[in-house]
Formats: sequence, structure tokens, C-alpha cells
Amino acid sequence: MKPLRRNPHGFVLLEIIIALTVFAVAVTGLAGALHSALDASNKIRRQAAVRRGMESLLAEARQQMKREEMQLTRTDDGLGISFHSSLEELKWINLKGAPVRGLYVLRVVAQSIKPNINPEDTAEVYVYRP
Repeated sequence: MKPLRRNPHGFVLLEIIIALTVFAVAVTGLAGALHSALDASNKIRRQAAVRRGMESLLAEARQQMKREEMQLTRTDDGLGISFHSSLEELKWINLKGAPVRGLYVLRVVAQSIKPNINPEDTAEVYVYRP
């Protein structure tokens, strides 16, 4: 009777299964990392779009000559964000002790209009309107 000889040029089924398992675990980890990176990228892109919307509303409100016209409201349906601007007078006293009149804080607040998403962001600028 001849002894069984293994073929030195081939792989055993068990070795192939182990290699495929290791490969599958590695690919699953990479897919999870890619998903996390895409989520972070989308979040940053959305935050940048919200910031641009707030800056745009601030610029538009600052161009208004009358204080009453500086209070604006805009809605971006694509982002699901509502922008509101408000004007608040500052109580500021100069070095002589006299109040400085006509100095305001122009504030824009961005609020989500979609349910289950409630991030709020604020931008401010000082405005002098005597």
C-alpha cells in the first residue's frame, strides 16, 4: 500500500476558507470606516451651507438703512433650515460715563425645521446706526 502524499502545489479547503474569512473581516472594517468618513463629510458640508446662509442674511440685513428693516426671516427648504435675524441695542457707556447710543447687535439664528433634528447656530455682528 502506498502512503498518501499531499500535493505541495495546491491549497487545502480549510486554508482557503480561513483566507476568505480574514479578507471579509478586513473589507467589513474598511466599509465601516468609509461610511463614517462620508457621514462626517456630509455633516461638515451641511454646517458650511448653514454658515453661508447665516452670513448671507447678515450681509443683507446690514445693508438695510432702517433698523426696523433689519429683522428678516428666510427659509431654505433644501437644507430644512429657517434663518431669523434680530436687532438688540447694546447698553454701552464710554470713558466719560455717557451712554453710547445707536450701537446694536445684529444676530442671525439658524433653526432646523425638520423633526428630530434640533441643531441651532448663531452668528452676530455689531452695527452702528445713530
